[in-house]
Amino acid sequence: MLKMVCIGLLVLVLSVSGWAADCACQAGSECACSTSCECGHGPRAPIGVMGDHVHAKGSWMVSYRYMHMHMEGNRDGTDHIGTDQILMPPPGTYMMAPTSMDMDMHMLGTMYAATDRIGLMLMVPYVQLEMDMQNMAGVKSTMRTDGIGDVELSANCNVWSSAEQQIIFNLGVSLPTGSINEKNSAGARLPYPMQLGSGSYGLLPGLTYTGLSGGWGWGSQVSATIPLNENEYDYTLGNKYDLQGWLLRDLCKVSTVSLRLDAKHWDNIDGADPTLNPAMTPVADPNRRAGTRLDLLVGIDFRPSGRLDGNRLALEVGLPVYQNLDGPQLETDWLATAGWQFLF
Repeated sequence: MLKMVCIGLLVLVLSVSGWAADCACQAGSECACSTSCECGHGPRAPIGVMGDHVHAKGSWMVSYRYMHMHMEGNRDGTDHIGTDQILMPPPGTYMMAPTSMDMDMHMLGTMYAATDRIGLMLMVPYVQLEMDMQNMAGVKSTMRTDGIGDVELSANCNVWSSAEQQIIFNLGVSLPTGSINEKNSAGARLPYPMQLGSGSYGLLPGLTYTGLSGGWGWGSQVSATIPLNENEYDYTLGNKYDLQGWLLRDLCKVSTVSLRLDAKHWDNIDGADPTLNPAMTPVADPNRRAGTRLDLLVGIDFRPSGRLDGNRLALEVGLPVYQNLDGPQLETDWLATAGWQFLF
């Protein structure tokens, strides 16, 4: 059902895009129909991408993003596997199996342009997690956690720019503000995916390229999350790597549609929480956490003018087109990001 909702959102975005483009051409919009764009904005990225721009010196931007990911069913490598293939007795080896999970994040952010080329950012996430499980007897249960995640501090530095293109170097740190001591009603610590943070300081390097010409925009970004220390429970989350590219089209002076490919890879956990039994469930097994995924996403944004100038509203939804998981591991079904930004 949720996958059908996501497909419906994809169709809606594409339908609105086509309708808006037709309207823009009928209205004679330079952005949608002429060979040069006169929208008055610089290169930018879809709402799901962060660290893609720097504002004029002294300006501020506040933002809110809501991100949702739904996971259902399990995968080992590129193959779907059933719950009966995970649970004991054979062919399974675990006593409990995850069946689905929803991850919601509310991200509050602020950016200050210290110079025309350097922007400083603070991102504060509020995370909500819910996972459904099933045991060998077929009994189902649900785990839930919520709270502040790992706060991020970062800087974007415009190292090169022209009238139509720019290259931005991103460097940040994540702070271990998210709890890694979430427990169930019996007082036992919950498995790794149900913890709100990493418990470690992290390095966040990246490099972003964007361009804009003739009503078309494009860009790419490579980034990583690298935990720097073992946390208090004797483990370190695996490194995460992200490579993405996107294409945008101005529909008119206030709206843009986008298409983005996002390739992610994450490593297994180094070490292990001594209170978690890896034979109980794959989500407690540190050697069953790695994976690679490629997402295809479409988006649309709206930047009103007049008294609402400086605001941006945006939506992006997507589906994985490839997943290779060190499973058994829950596979991603769909994901979405909605956001608001205000520049002043």
